[in-house]
Amino acid sequence: MTPKVSVVSTVYNGEGFFERAIPGILAQTYDDFEFILVDDGSTDRSLPKLRELAGRDPRVRVFAPGRLGAAAAYNYGVSQAAGEYIARQDFDDSSYPDRLRLQVALLDAQPDVGLVGGSYVLMDERRGERYVRMPPTEHPGIIAAMARYVPIAHTVATFRRRAWLEVGGYPVVNNLIDLRFYLRLAKSGWRFANVPEVVGEHFVHESSFFHRTLKYTERQRDLARVQAQVVRELGLPRWMYLYSLGRHAYAYIPPGLKRVVRRGVVGSRERDV
Repeated sequence: MTPKVSVVSTVYNGEGFFERAIPGILAQTYDDFEFILVDDGSTDRSLPKLRELAGRDPRVRVFAPGRLGAAAAYNYGVSQAAGEYIARQDFDDSSYPDRLRLQVALLDAQPDVGLVGGSYVLMDERRGERYVRMPPTEHPGIIAAMARYVPIAHTVATFRRRAWLEVGGYPVVNNLIDLRFYLRLAKSGWRFANVPEVVGEHFVHESSFFHRTLKYTERQRDLARVQAQVVRELGLPRWMYLYSLGRHAYAYIPPGLKRVVRRGVVGSRERDV
């Protein structure tokens, strides 16, 4: 029987994170799903451990196409999916048990919504911060927020496979794969939503792929460029280019002041936990 949802994770040397994504996905209260795990050329014991997992649980499907890189591996995983809905899951993050149930219910009820996320706990191990990020739930607010930050966390994003096909999949780039993909979806006419419930946990740590391969200031400059692209291509008010300009300065703000800027200037809704 074809599953309605395909959960897609990519793994590159993820041996130390097997207790993050896997337990949360396999414990979902919504059970009509498959779990696709793409080993992206790991050199540790990730692949044999993934295959052991697949041998124990028939919902798990493991693929090993070799080293593709993050964006190409995302596309490869979605191309193997049988589900109508694709639930993204970073291997070093976790989802809460009701995540799929809540997101599937919203997508079923709102056929014009192509992408749904939710609130989530952010664990920033670099700055010693732990807080709940509560992005806008309705489409206009999410689109406006795209000029300021990434308002749908990729690790808890679920989208229609049809929407992914319509826009040609993920852009094959090294940074901001998620925001650039969301921009493609928005330009194609798909609406966005976030469920108000907390649906997972996102960990920010120095050993992650993006923090190891891209310097912080480079990521901020790239985000500024994409934010300006969002304003231009989605027809947002021209004054919102100020957020893009401010992004360049944000990279140099002391860590202790970043929370004040996020909440007071950028307008990120957060609460400490």
